[in-house]
Amino acid sequence: MNAILDELRERIAGRKVLLLGVGNILQGDDGIGPYLIQRLHGKIEIPLIDAGDVPENYIGPIEDSGADLVLVVDAADIGAKPGEIALIEMAQLTDFGVSTHTANLALLFKVIPEEKRPEALLVAVQPASMQTRRGLSDAVRESLDGLEQVLLDLFK
Repeated sequence: MNAILDELRERIAGRKVLLLGVGNILQGDDGIGPYLIQRLHGKIEIPLIDAGDVPENYIGPIEDSGADLVLVVDAADIGAKPGEIALIEMAQLTDFGVSTHTANLALLFKVIPEEKRPEALLVAVQPASMQTRRGLSDAVRESLDGLEQVLLDLFK
């Protein structure tokens, strides 16, 4: 996981970043995006959006943010061990089953006019369970801790 977090650190250093947390906190590990937003609220100096499971409702704020990079944090079935993180370009999204948000995330940034469209990177975390329950598995909580620390280091 450290190699992926180091790559993430390199990709976002010096960029104007918006963090978009996607997922449903009532669906176990699917809530990683919103949980990250909750943890970072008031602690870092970049725009944060908890999009829940309707990221398409936030096209306007994304467009108006002036960000040149949007980090989308969501649980995704990437065929890895629970808690593993992958960085996925939006153009690659059709190759992955991204929780229940695949269609929305793949189309979300195409709706934004090209001259205002930021680059987007999915920070996908392999869930252990997306059954109806509150809270994260231990493996996904560990990934959440790592993501939080990277963002605190860069944007505090």
